[in-house]
Amino acid sequence: MTKVLNTFYLLAFCIAVGLLNAYTPLENIRVVDGDTIQAEAKGKEIKIRLAEIDAPEMNQPFGKQSKNFLNRLLYEKDVTLISKGEDRYGRTLGEIYANGESANALMIKSGFAWVYDRYVKDSSLYQYQDQAKAENLGLWRAKDPIAPWMWRKQK
Repeated sequence: MTKVLNTFYLLAFCIAVGLLNAYTPLENIRVVDGDTIQAEAKGKEIKIRLAEIDAPEMNQPFGKQSKNFLNRLLYEKDVTLISKGEDRYGRTLGEIYANGESANALMIKSGFAWVYDRYVKDSSLYQYQDQAKAENLGLWRAKDPIAPWMWRKQK
């Protein structure tokens, strides 16, 4: 019985340590656009692409507003990253948290990004997007907003 309990405690400790290390603090953050930032993590400069969302391109309607909104979300906040791997361009894919709240989800909730259909794993993001559409928030105020992946194909 003692051996089983020791194994249980060791496993619980390993999981707890893994979860604690999952959140990487970010410093010297610079917003590139509505779904990309540059920051320092553990003393190293990295480029981070916000996972599961796609914000308007900078030359697209609402592109500048999307960038400005993300900047306001992160400005003078305690910002952390949960890395979800790398994309084909070598950027870190991640969920960004500002004071413990998901910036990825807030970009969708506030109407400044789309759920990136091709890469989405968290289907609850669609509820946030539907709510933002229903309330005509952000880019949903436009008559016929064009998803960034469609915009890029046109250019």
